[in-house]
Amino acid sequence: MFTLSKRKRRFAAGLVTAAAVGLVFCLISYFDLLHQTRLQSTDFFFKAADVGLLAGRENPIVIVAIDDKTMEQIGRLASWPRFYHARLIDNLAAAGARVIVFDVLFAEPATGDEELAAAIKRAGNVVLASADEGTLIRPLEQLGEVARAIGNAGVIPDGDGIVRRLPLVVRGEEETEPALSLAAVAGYLRRPEAIESVNNGHLSLAGRSIPLDDADNMLINFAGDSFSSPVFKAVSCADVLANTFTADVFKDKIAVIGATAVGLGDTFWTPMGRMVSGVELHANAMNTILTASFLAPAPVLLTILSILLLSLLGGLAVLRLGTLRAVAAAVVLGILYCLAAFFSFDHGAVLDMLYPPLALAGAFVGVSLYNITVARLEKKEIASTFGRYVSPAVASKVLEAVNEDALVLGGEECLATVLFADARNFTQLSETVNPRELAAVLNRYFPVIISTVIKYGGMVNKFEGDSIMAIWNVPASCEEHALMAVAAALEAQRAIRDLEKRQPDLPRMEFGIGINTGRVMAGNMGSADRLEYSVIGDTVNVAARLTGVAPGGQVWVGQATFEQIEGRVEARALGPQKLKGKLEAVPAYEISGIIHRPSEGAAAAVASAGGLKREV
Repeated sequence: MFTLSKRKRRFAAGLVTAAAVGLVFCLISYFDLLHQTRLQSTDFFFKAADVGLLAGRENPIVIVAIDDKTMEQIGRLASWPRFYHARLIDNLAAAGARVIVFDVLFAEPATGDEELAAAIKRAGNVVLASADEGTLIRPLEQLGEVARAIGNAGVIPDGDGIVRRLPLVVRGEEETEPALSLAAVAGYLRRPEAIESVNNGHLSLAGRSIPLDDADNMLINFAGDSFSSPVFKAVSCADVLANTFTADVFKDKIAVIGATAVGLGDTFWTPMGRMVSGVELHANAMNTILTASFLAPAPVLLTILSILLLSLLGGLAVLRLGTLRAVAAAVVLGILYCLAAFFSFDHGAVLDMLYPPLALAGAFVGVSLYNITVARLEKKEIASTFGRYVSPAVASKVLEAVNEDALVLGGEECLATVLFADARNFTQLSETVNPRELAAVLNRYFPVIISTVIKYGGMVNKFEGDSIMAIWNVPASCEEHALMAVAAALEAQRAIRDLEKRQPDLPRMEFGIGINTGRVMAGNMGSADRLEYSVIGDTVNVAARLTGVAPGGQVWVGQATFEQIEGRVEARALGPQKLKGKLEAVPAYEISGIIHRPSEGAAAAVASAGGLKREV
């Protein structure tokens, strides 16, 4: 059966984590849980720039500003007789204005209504404003009857008080009205109907397909205002009334009349980061329609794909690259997405600037946390696996050296106790048992010896065929290491006999054990690419030679080891032994039992190393 390697499983799990983060953000995006933040995230696209050109001509929208100058000369707007508005119409019509638009509501009767109605009729191109306050509030009937069109001047800010969109179609209980800006543009383009058709979220007008949201709102592509960034030319209402304006300023233009004076309260916050008057909002909406510079949110599918793609790429960066390069890759991905968003915005599609970048960051963090968690688990697993061969104290010492990059070639001279355990009659047994079965037999005996070594604070250093080498007091210190090694050897011999009693069918295999104590060179041996922690020196050689001559089932120790455990063990002097490779005979002792238990400090150290019982 096909199985993935551990590394590939980790990589696959990391990608699954990134995909899971992406799916979470897809759900957040679908339900738009951060709606207000998402709206604000695209505000920086709007820059005040002089884009009010239409087909190479000057911007055809001119604002007739009921400004502070006008208020000083004529008084409060609410107290004006209507013949002032009639005079505005006559003067603008005489100046050649193609459409005259009032962002002023004439819903209540007032002095001069007859003169205003007559002026509207004479001009034939006046668009009046209505309002939507739960129900449609229309201008006086005598004015509405003679107006070219009536458009709704309602403005609906988003939840944060910023106006980003304008309702182009206002649906009442009995009738539907176009927005003031839409009616004005229809008049400018000489279209009899402002709302030609609305299908599939798009409104058609003079060859233009205007994208609408579910509430029939159009996103305004803000170009600027008439003051801080003069995209739209503004003429004071006082100058128009006095007929003191430049003769051709209104020629073939849309003249939009509205309040800009401070204190009238007709101001709104925009994505440009500043407030503009209501008449300037309508001017920007007209400019959006005239120039066909429409904006529409990117398709939901594109947003979903962007979230998933950025999540996977962010996760892939963490899995494949180092920390710094992964951070750099994530930053580059974010920048590329922003550049794509700017390009898309210039072409009318508003990419989601919140959820995809958040998904990228979320996947980066999520996969990084996954890596940290896996690394900790692997470290724990390594320590656990390492702990099968060495005591936890020794394992901790070696792993600490790994973390500090201290595992280098070389070592230090120190005092240590070395143990070898070698199987007897192994050669004869290998002649009668096939290699697979022989390995299985060794794997039944070796764990018994290994467990006792670890239990008594030793480190299993290596395996050589049918023999085991273990060391004490390196790399971690171990009090009474000679006694600990002997205790481990004696318990190993007893455990081997117990194993054979429990499993009578197991081929018999006796081990001779030799132990020696002395100065060794302990450290990392091998090459820079392949390191092995071990010990070398005459002490090691003597331990190995003692093992070679020790009968199966016995524990032999050298002179230095015996001197450290004398009086605490049952021992029999064997006399000088002629060992292979040694010029002089070496004194040896057979150890058959322990008389006194280890000291409190040694016992505590051994207990932390593997749980040695207090009674030995």
